[in-house]
Amino acid sequence: MKREVHKAAVQGKIISVARKLFLAQGYQKTKMRQIKDAADLKMGTIYHFYKNKEDIFAHIVMEAFFRVLDRTAGIAGQNTLLHLASELAWHVHTMAQHAPSAELYLMSYNSPDISAKMLINQTERSQALFGKALPDLNEAEHKLYAMVVRGLMQTIALQAVSKTLDDPQFVIDNSVKILLKMMETDKQEIQKTINDLHQLNIESRVAQALTR
Repeated sequence: MKREVHKAAVQGKIISVARKLFLAQGYQKTKMRQIKDAADLKMGTIYHFYKNKEDIFAHIVMEAFFRVLDRTAGIAGQNTLLHLASELAWHVHTMAQHAPSAELYLMSYNSPDISAKMLINQTERSQALFGKALPDLNEAEHKLYAMVVRGLMQTIALQAVSKTLDDPQFVIDNSVKILLKMMETDKQEIQKTINDLHQLNIESRVAQALTR
């Protein structure tokens, strides 16, 4: 038991240190030796847990993905449409407000390995959110939906990095409309979801989270 706790603590330290370095100076400029020095660990210890820098980055990306799920679940409750809209809004506002995060988002979408992992998770997410409401959709169709979401988010990340994401809320509202239309959602329900989303004030919540 103690050994498992120690392993988890070491892994957590590596991830925490790497995340700070990636956000402070970017993924490309961060070297494995810097991670080793900042974590005060031997290089062999790091390679025992992670294959390379991209593997560390992949863990950070997936950790962030699930952190957003937790945060939006706490404010959207059992409303699956609002939960989806909240997730999208949280990601977009993070990219719009924090340039280093936007760069990491774009890096993750441009990485074949990380994109593949994210596609699996997003496909499972689609099934979890819409499986009961749309029982006729098969796994391939949920995967196609996840691919559309991925392409949309990659484009938004590119806009954020290039500083052309001028109106995040406009992008969010219309992205939600497109995605919910794909899921054959009634027009009134789509508009209600967008109205409810505005009441949650995700932009301010993201700003608070970024200062912690």
